[in-house]
Amino acid sequence: MDISLWPLLLLMLFLLLTLHCYRRHWAKRDLPQTDTCKFSGQLMKVKKTYIGYRSAHASCHRTIICFPGFMEDIRYFQELYQDDNVELILVNNANYHCPFLGVKDTVDVTELAWPENPYQLGTIEYDAFYVGLVLEHLATGSNITLHGHSRGGAVVLETGRQYPKLTNSTTRSVSAILEAPVLPQARMAGKGSDALPHGLACYFLPLLLGWLRNSSEERRIKRIMVGPVTPLKHQLLLSVANNPRTYATCVTNLRSIIAWQRTTPIEAYNNFSALTVIMGEHDHVLCNHSMLASTEKGQAVNKGVSIVKTERTNHFISLERPEVMRAYYSQITS
Repeated sequence: MDISLWPLLLLMLFLLLTLHCYRRHWAKRDLPQTDTCKFSGQLMKVKKTYIGYRSAHASCHRTIICFPGFMEDIRYFQELYQDDNVELILVNNANYHCPFLGVKDTVDVTELAWPENPYQLGTIEYDAFYVGLVLEHLATGSNITLHGHSRGGAVVLETGRQYPKLTNSTTRSVSAILEAPVLPQARMAGKGSDALPHGLACYFLPLLLGWLRNSSEERRIKRIMVGPVTPLKHQLLLSVANNPRTYATCVTNLRSIIAWQRTTPIEAYNNFSALTVIMGEHDHVLCNHSMLASTEKGQAVNKGVSIVKTERTNHFISLERPEVMRAYYSQITS
């Protein structure tokens, strides 16, 4: 090798090492909480998972358990169900900031002494383990609906895999709403599920999120806002880079999504007697075509699976057209 190339190679090595160290810094760094809101209910915690609980009136026997998507927190559902006379249980992504902390008159947090979680923090299986315990120990209604958005849809299905006797209960009616969900044998939008793009996304994600966190509101909106815009969608998507406690958890989340899609069999649909997949007209995050194909296979193994296609929507249906989600929920619980 020409000796004159050594300085250039050493410089490239130095730059790559610097990039790797900077990426490691953003992946492992403990991030402060920036976004908060009030919650009129109880707040509970088990390990690194926060749970918001709002009781129903005495005459109501309906419970809804909600789980948000990748890099979202439980504010995603708060406006959707704020007027409903139901027992509302909001389960946050593990190792994400709880938006109900850090505001004036914050309620005390009750520590739950639940069994040790056997799964890796940040995986779909980890979150589903606690959703199942929520279903077992906190949900008091005789008519229960689990509502998961995006990655939360996979968490709901995985809850059925881990707790089939609870989700196929003979004493309570348990149904599922999967909104623009991560599904078995489905894919991310574009080439996001391919090995090389997925590997690059996982590596550079902490750098991208760190850049978003420190960039202006205009730059963040330009990068992440696609589809119909509402004030709540604008507010919540601006804060996605601020929700996780560490970006290393986000990397685990992303790896888990792809692994779960590839390895989870279609039989996962069998664990709910009634299950509805609600799709956006377009979806810039998940592949609508593969989502539909997965759901149709689910219908072949479970006649209780149904599909609802919405209009003028993208990936965040509850934020883009909340009236559609409210109408559908009223329809299935009437």
